[in-house]
Amino acid sequence: MKKIMDKLLNVDRKVLVFLFLISFIGLLTGSIYMTVLEQGDKAEVAETLSSFLLNIEPDNYLRALTNNLIINLISILIIWILGLSVVGLPVVIFFIFLKSFVISFSLASFIANYQFTGSILGFVYNFPHHFINLVVFIYLGVYAIKVSSLLFTSIVKRKSVDFKVIMNKYLFVLCAALFVVTIMTILETFLTPWLLKIVVGML
Repeated sequence: MKKIMDKLLNVDRKVLVFLFLISFIGLLTGSIYMTVLEQGDKAEVAETLSSFLLNIEPDNYLRALTNNLIINLISILIIWILGLSVVGLPVVIFFIFLKSFVISFSLASFIANYQFTGSILGFVYNFPHHFINLVVFIYLGVYAIKVSSLLFTSIVKRKSVDFKVIMNKYLFVLCAALFVVTIMTILETFLTPWLLKIVVGML
């Protein structure tokens, strides 16, 4: 287990800090964006949240799980594939920003419409799955940027690179990311609606 964790956590710290900074900017932007929406848009957000809370439990858990898995796993695969190109870096960075923005916007929406109660609802709605998924996306993004940079170096500077070792590690990171995101998606589908229902009933 220690070897596996060392293998996963042995990342470029500068790139990791950069992506966490991008994530922080996304979180900040998402919270600010909610406050500058026009009244009509805020009313639409409030209506969407109200409808969501009235229908917390999905009609079909298996279908909900399938849909969530497709969205999350495709997102992981897109980031991973982008790392195999020399033009995918901006898209990876934007993807991390967008993921952070959505989390922050959803939390800010709950707070704006339900105040203190909304902060609890927003926390339950996002934690732990969305936050852990974000961390997974960030770490995968670090590896994607590293692989993309090595490809660029190999092509432009004609520098010899041992792609077998790189791809073995990159595939290992992909499998780890898919595993964690699958577990988080199961929690999101089955546990989160139940917790939200309890919180709504208590508040």
